[in-house]
Amino acid sequence: MSPSPRIVAVTGASGFIGTRLLLQLENNPEVGKIVAFDQRPLPFPIHNIAFYRGNISIPKVAEDTETGRNSKKKKVEDDPQEKPVPVADLMRQHRVDTLVHLACTFSHTDTYQDWASESQDNLHILQCIEEYCIAARVKHVIFLSSHRVYGTFPDNPIPVSESGESRTRPDDFLGHASAASDMAMAEFKAREDLKGEGSGIKVTILRCCPVLGYSDDHFRAEHVFPHHFLGAGENPPFQFLHEVDMAHLLEKVIQREQEGIFNVAGEGVVFLSELSEITRRKLTQLPIFLARPAAFISARMGKSGLGNWNLNTSRYPIIMSTGKIKQTLNYRFDYTSMEALNAFVNYNGL
Repeated sequence: MSPSPRIVAVTGASGFIGTRLLLQLENNPEVGKIVAFDQRPLPFPIHNIAFYRGNISIPKVAEDTETGRNSKKKKVEDDPQEKPVPVADLMRQHRVDTLVHLACTFSHTDTYQDWASESQDNLHILQCIEEYCIAARVKHVIFLSSHRVYGTFPDNPIPVSESGESRTRPDDFLGHASAASDMAMAEFKAREDLKGEGSGIKVTILRCCPVLGYSDDHFRAEHVFPHHFLGAGENPPFQFLHEVDMAHLLEKVIQREQEGIFNVAGEGVVFLSELSEITRRKLTQLPIFLARPAAFISARMGKSGLGNWNLNTSRYPIIMSTGKIKQTLNYRFDYTSMEALNAFVNYNGL
């Protein structure tokens, strides 16, 4: 007897990874229905989907400093982006069995944001997601994490495995926000694992390198890489993942109900000198005693380039081992890191 078709919910469905995943699932006969959530409208029609636009988090209760009483944060009810969506009720109504959580409050490309606030809001959403899944009796949750949880340090193992230590520098705001989210989901996984096999929710955490590809926009393209790379004489390697591989991998994790923590990255690497040449960004290599003050002054002047690149990012790359995901799912990536980068650059006209 064949298994029942999956009912898959996707948060952050209008993002470039989300839309690519929707296209992948739309043509999968093993997916009975897609239930999608996002604050933005879908960029194009998708077959066999129930889409809900609005805020997926439970409104926080904040203390009114004047009265000392708890009061709901003000919401603009006529704004579709802020309208609360009853996620748990809708997932229960559609009998969702799998949730792919792609929504994230903080940007992976914008250096200048309120990191403390955005990170806390993201943790609040993750707490809501846990409550929704328990209430709706979801069987499997897939969370897209980041390679930045491993930190940029000179003694980084190359490659780093899933058992590698999660650590970040004090000035690595993206790393801190990513690590906090990753830890929250890992703790949720541990709690569900304690319930025993067949009782708890299966949790999958995918620690992914930057995802590049075709379905993107020029604004994000200008924010992914800095306009000027600064190095200290090294020529380190970097990993990238093609969005098609990301969608294929997510599809396979859904179909196999594979739980666990996995590193995800495309085959091969792109060296800093190649990255600079392909993206048409200037690369300045300085002795470390000059590179440090140059990076500091550039950052203070707001000329460090856009995105979350800094001197440590350029010097100490995070290269992940992907043997676990390949062996567990018998998966082979179709695109190399270089091919993912070239697709991104050519599509967006960098």
